[in-house]
Order: sequence, then structure tokens, then C-alpha cells
Amino acid sequence: MSGHDKSSSTDSSIIPKPSYYKSIQSEPLINMTVGQLVDLAAETYPNREAIVSVQQNRRITFLELKHEVEELAAGLLEMGMNPGDRLGIMGSNSVEWEITLLAAMKAGIIAVNINPLYMSRELHHCLEKVDAKMLIAFENNPAQDYYQLLKKIVPEIEHQPHGKPVTSRHLPHLEFIVMNTETNLPGIIKFWDVCQSGTTKSAAYLRKLNLDLDPHTICNIQFTSGSTGSPKGACLTHYNIVNNSYFICKRLLYKQKEHRILLQVPFFHIFGTVGGIMSSIHSGTTLVLPTCGYKPIEAAKAIVHEKCTVLYGTPTMYVDLVCVSKELLQEGYTFTTPEVAVCAGAMCSPHLLKQIKTVLNVGRLLCPFGMTETSPLVFLSNPDDPEEKTCTTVGQVIDHCEVKVVDKNGDVVPMGTPGEAWFKGYNVMPGYWNDVEMTRKTIDDDGWLRSGDLFVLSEDGYGVITGRIKDIIIRGGENIEPQTIEYFLETHPEIIQAQVFGIPDERLGEVVCAAVNTIKNSKLDEEGVKNFCSGNIARFKVPIHVMIVDDFPKTASGKIQKFKLREIMIDHLKE
Repeated sequence: MSGHDKSSSTDSSIIPKPSYYKSIQSEPLINMTVGQLVDLAAETYPNREAIVSVQQNRRITFLELKHEVEELAAGLLEMGMNPGDRLGIMGSNSVEWEITLLAAMKAGIIAVNINPLYMSRELHHCLEKVDAKMLIAFENNPAQDYYQLLKKIVPEIEHQPHGKPVTSRHLPHLEFIVMNTETNLPGIIKFWDVCQSGTTKSAAYLRKLNLDLDPHTICNIQFTSGSTGSPKGACLTHYNIVNNSYFICKRLLYKQKEHRILLQVPFFHIFGTVGGIMSSIHSGTTLVLPTCGYKPIEAAKAIVHEKCTVLYGTPTMYVDLVCVSKELLQEGYTFTTPEVAVCAGAMCSPHLLKQIKTVLNVGRLLCPFGMTETSPLVFLSNPDDPEEKTCTTVGQVIDHCEVKVVDKNGDVVPMGTPGEAWFKGYNVMPGYWNDVEMTRKTIDDDGWLRSGDLFVLSEDGYGVITGRIKDIIIRGGENIEPQTIEYFLETHPEIIQAQVFGIPDERLGEVVCAAVNTIKNSKLDEEGVKNFCSGNIARFKVPIHVMIVDDFPKTASGKIQKFKLREIMIDHLKE
């Protein structure tokens, strides 16, 4: 009998644990609105710089930020905006963009982040989807003429007086169009007029709202980036973003010293909104905006001139930043202040991580993981993690969150086995705006959010992302993860960045394709790429078609759109 017991014990001990992890709950979650957090920052860090906009030559402290936020919020209420109304914000990074976001949230208005590069059809879709009552557009990007864009979707504005509400049969809910212009444009209200329109009555109403707002109400709608298809409006609450940004600050040790963040990513994206704006307000951290748009050379100079200690960017942005920084080093610039580089949006290749560390003199490199729908982070490294862990994983599950990895049937796989990651916790969105069907497809009845991302989870709660389910190439029944091929291609001395994807094939189902961006004056061609792969990676992983490209199609937040690369390749092969 005892022998039987011993055998049973041995057998059970080798059964792998299920791939599930519930993070620590070291402290309670914060029951606070964004407006209340702005007040706390002004009280705690009144004279510390909140924003430095290099291109605008503007510097404002946290106390000044609070005053400007309250001024605009009172003006919005005076104009007739009410709690729960939707306000679209469109424009490149600027001081006014941040003030508008915070003012809307403080007044209980739902801020709707809109991609500043959207054209008329896309802009119309966003405004119509959320029944926006107001649009504030900042003309700070020479690539866009917003007034001409607006005339295409609201043609009536040409025949309406400036400074007054608009009436449109194309967008019947849209009442106010505001722009930061000094010109009296038909149908347009000037931004500064809104800021100055508040009264004693609206200011008193704002103070009451600031006390009464429920942190669990929606304050922000973020349209998904469109890197895998059509964007959807993810709804986020005060509770979602106040708490997620707090734990970002905690893991990054933002409160231990006066950090200065180089913010290359756009404000409209979740990384910029929560990792940038909200984390800054939590910790008294200064946001440095090098330019309104994206200019790597200006970003590199801003690191030096503004003594930035933290860098934010996507892999593509870091590729560009490393390239221009090498040139500046030859001109006598030195990078002495960067301590942390945070790379989000996609995983960095080991080669790029090494370049960031060497060229920009960065001590810690972090590649966290999150989604718009999780407001955003689920995984982030701890301060004392060794470099091997920060460079090979997306970090550990963030506080108060649960993660499980499942198979195609939704059953939890053994620990260490690849599968789709599902998330649960305070940071999961309530749902997509006005889209019950898509919400049900994304979040199950128990509150688990299906990520669509392939993960391997370890027993200590660290994760490794291996790709997206939609990106997996199935060639003749063989599952191929593009990321492994991309990392190999980027070891070629003339390849800056590589993207691998599949296209349909009648015989094999799919075949492997690659698009590569090469260094200046490179002679590398399709045959050269294939020869580099041959004998070094499995034959079925060698790309059958290769494109040499100058750049990749991207979203405004810097994510590469593989579905567009597929379309380009398919069209090219038809020629």
C-alpha cells in the first residue's frame, strides 16, 4: 500500500502546472478620477515642469497645467457640453492636446482620441461611431489641412458663421467644431475663445463634478490602431487608467527622482495617453515633446538638450533614433542622461536592443506588453530584474491582474506551452463603444479578455510573446512564427529591419514572404536575402518572395501594418 502511495506521489509531481498566474496585490487599488489626480499633482509638484514642448517653446508647471485644464473645462461646460458627451481630439502632440484631454475628463466629458493622420472617410467614421458632439482639431502638422478635411465631411460649415455651433445633416450630433486658429473661419470656433468662455457658474459646476464623478465611468475612447484591420472604439474608465498608470510608475521607479521622459509616441495612442500623460501626473515626471510630429533627429537632440532620463518609442522609432544618434555622436553630441528605454507596440529584436544600449548609453531596456483594451499594460519588468530577463521577456504580470494561456478550445495549456493569452483584472475595458457583438467576441462572461496574442507563461509570472494568432503562417500544415525569421534576418549587416508574413498559396495554403529595409547604398536584393537564409534556417522558413522596401506601412503610433504588406505583395505578384 505504501509503495502504491509513493508511486502515485511521484506520478503527480511530474504533472505540469496549468498556465495561469495571479499577480500580487501589494496595495489597494485607487478610487480616484483623472481630475482629482490633476489636483493632487498640482498640490504635490506645483513648481515642477509638467510639459516641455521644444517645438512650441513652451514650458508649464503642474500648477499651471491645473489652471489651464480648469479654464478649458469650465469653457466646455459653458458652451453646452455635458458629462457623458463625446469630444473628439485630433492633432499631433502639443501642450494644448494634453490640456484638452485632461479638461474633458475633469468635466466628465468622454475624450475621444483620433488619429491625426486620418483622412475624411476615417474621420467621419470615428465621429459618427461615437456620436461626437464636439471636435477640437489642432493644426500643428503641415501634412494635414484640417479645415479642408472638415469641409469634405461637413460641407455646410462653409456657409455658417464662425464662432457659432454648426448644423450638419452628415453628422447630426456634431454641434461644435473648434480649431487653434487665429483666422475667422466659417463654421469654426477658436480654441482660445473656448478657454476664455468659462463663467463663475460653470467653474462652480466644474468643482461639483470633480467631487461627484464616479471613477468607474467612461472617460476615454481609444480607437484600436488598425495594425490588424478596422479600428474599434475601446472604452476606458477613470479607474482603468488611473490605476494602470500608477503601477507603471511603481515598476519604473518614477517617484524616486525627477525623471524627464522623451515622448516620441503620439498622445492619441494608449502608450502616450496612459504611459505618458497619466504616468507623468501620478509621479511629477516631466514630458519632453521634441516635435509635434515625428522627427528622429530632433528627438535625439532633445535627449541631450533636455537631459532626458527615460525614452519612449516603438521598435521602428528606435531604429530611426539609433541611426541619427550615430551621426550626432560623430558631431560631438554625447548621451549621458538616459537610464531607461521603454519599447512598446511590438517586441524589439536582440540586435536592436544591443544597438539602443550601446549607442544611446541606456542602462535598462524594457519591452512591456499591453493592449488598448487593457488600458494598457499587463506585463512590465521589475526594477531588480536582471538584464537577461528584461531583454528576453515582456516582464511580469502587473499588480492586481490575472493571466492564463489557452488552446484553441479555450482550455488552459500546461505552464511553458504556447497558446493564446487571456487577461482579467481592473484594467480590462468595459467594452467597445456601441458594439455589443465585438465586445462579446473579445470578453467572455467571466470577464476574461481574449488577446489574440501567442504567449508562453512561466511559473513566476513572466511572459514571452511569440506572435499574433493572425500572423502565424501555416505552410503545408507547418506552423511558422514570423518573429523567429525576422530576428534572424536582422542579423544581416545590411538589413535594418525585417517583417515576415504569409500570403495564400494554392498548394501549401500559405508561403513565407519577407519585406526588408536595408542600409543606405546597399546592393542586397531578393536573391541575396534568400542565399543568406539558405543553410542557416530551416528550408520551410526561407522566404519564397522578398521585397526590398524604403519604409513599411505604419499606423500613426508606429506599428507596422502586416496586412498591408500582404496586400502589396499579392498585388506585386499579379503584375
